Amino acid sequence: MGAWVASVVNAKVPFTMTWSDDSYGPDGPWHAVKVSIGSPEQQVSLYPGGAWQSYILLSSICSNTTVSSYCYANKAGLFNESSSTTYDDTSIELTVNNGEWGSLNFGRATEIPVYCLAKYAMDSVDVLGVVAKNVSLIVVEQGYQVYPDGTNYPLELGVLSLGAPDLNQVFNSNEGASVNATFVDSFLYTYGGGQATPSYSYGMHIGSPTFGIDGSLLLGGYDKSRVLGNVSSQPYSGSTFPIVLRDVSLGVASGGSIWSSSNNLTGLLAAGNSSISPSGITVYSSPQDPYIYLPQSTCDAIAAQLPVTYQKDLGLYFWNISSEAYSKLVTSPSFLAFTFAKDNSNLYNLTIKVPFTLLNLTLTVPLVPESTQYFPCMGTDGTYALGRAFYQAAFVGVNWGSGTGNWFLAQAPGPNLQTTSTTVIEPDDTTITGSDNSWENSWSGHWTELATTPSSTSTTSNAATTAASTASVKSSGLSTGAKAGIGAGCGVAGLAAVFFALWYCTRRRSFNQVNSTADGTNDLPGLAQARSWGGHDLSRPTNPSMISTTSSVPKSPVELDTYRHVGPFEMS
Repeated sequence: MGAWVASVVNAKVPFTMTWSDDSYGPDGPWHAVKVSIGSPEQQVSLYPGGAWQSYILLSSICSNTTVSSYCYANKAGLFNESSSTTYDDTSIELTVNNGEWGSLNFGRATEIPVYCLAKYAMDSVDVLGVVAKNVSLIVVEQGYQVYPDGTNYPLELGVLSLGAPDLNQVFNSNEGASVNATFVDSFLYTYGGGQATPSYSYGMHIGSPTFGIDGSLLLGGYDKSRVLGNVSSQPYSGSTFPIVLRDVSLGVASGGSIWSSSNNLTGLLAAGNSSISPSGITVYSSPQDPYIYLPQSTCDAIAAQLPVTYQKDLGLYFWNISSEAYSKLVTSPSFLAFTFAKDNSNLYNLTIKVPFTLLNLTLTVPLVPESTQYFPCMGTDGTYALGRAFYQAAFVGVNWGSGTGNWFLAQAPGPNLQTTSTTVIEPDDTTITGSDNSWENSWSGHWTELATTPSSTSTTSNAATTAASTASVKSSGLSTGAKAGIGAGCGVAGLAAVFFALWYCTRRRSFNQVNSTADGTNDLPGLAQARSWGGHDLSRPTNPSMISTTSSVPKSPVELDTYRHVGPFEMS
């Protein structure tokens, strides 16, 4: 034991895992890592993030054509156990579901169970030339996953374990002695030789193939450029990573918003559900699973603010891609925010922002007959979990330590990735530090700000500018010549007014004499009949200069929405 401890202390370089050049999944696309299993080696791609045993799909899974005549799992690679000389499925006494068909969950989420025929096994796993022996596996001979409407869909990828609280997984043996299986990262930490890692830990950002955000997975350390700002560090529990989710909200990083008001944009976690505690709910990190699994009421509250339609067969929300709100939302700096209890504390929060750009994911065959955009919130009464959809925009890591330790959660960047900054996680580290890189800058150039609606602030500003301009005009002086000209003009105008008054009075007396009746009243039938001509009441004296030859019939009120969209969007 002392020999490998010495090598660990001297090791300073984390081990970087290799990601596949392809993307996978009928509900992504998703990144996956590459490993080689067995002797001779067989390359497969796996979703990273599990604990304890890795889940491996055997080539026999394609022999069952009941669920699908096409084997979708072939793309990522399947393992043929009969071709490996180092494969062992007989030494371990423990069985999966007593060796019969039964349910199995690859991650923490329980909403889409896997039904399969599987068993425990061990084999060697090669990562970049380092061969870990006797790695703990659950191999799936036959299987499928079941969606909410009861429809069965084929499996496509397995899951790579990233360790456990213990360095080994100990099983009883069919031959009496115990069997010690291992994990890729615990092997590198303890027996890695020249590739030994500094600690039994990892740091990961899954990223997004759609936006060219490459995956990042380091064993024994992390890429600091993938950790933005503050980090939440909290104890893991068993092999699970729990954290308190306090709220879910909507927001915009910059520019305008598709939401006409700020109402109902916060407090979405407990909206319409009095059973949710004001302090929040416990959710689990689960990058093995695809979606974001929350109370159905929470998903519905979020969806009420989005142009989506609930599809009950799959338990997911389809984007209404013909909606103007959709195109604005998924191309703008709009985001879904998750507020957590930072460091397992009641005093501090950590907020992770997931742009809606990343939540515009694609369903493909066999889940749907043609490509369909969807929003990955799945309501559940079971375990609340944060899957790959969340970890497109978030960093996760852990320092397993020696049975006790902390796991880490932080904001991850967008497509504008900075230079890789490989950072060691030391064996005794209880937290890690993030970079001061800007999350907004990491998305610059990849979204388009929406126009802002004129606000009271801009109106006030414009009014102030106008007032200032008026004050400037009033305070400006006039030249002496100008003043003299104005005085002369006023004198001439005064004389003209006197002559006009004398002429008007004379004309008025003459008019009355001609138009008076015997009883002394004015007979003006023509005038009385034209009371509303031109929009003026002509029964009263009217200033001739105010009478226009253009009709001034009152116009209909202007419909404001013709010029400014202020109403709610259709959310059907």
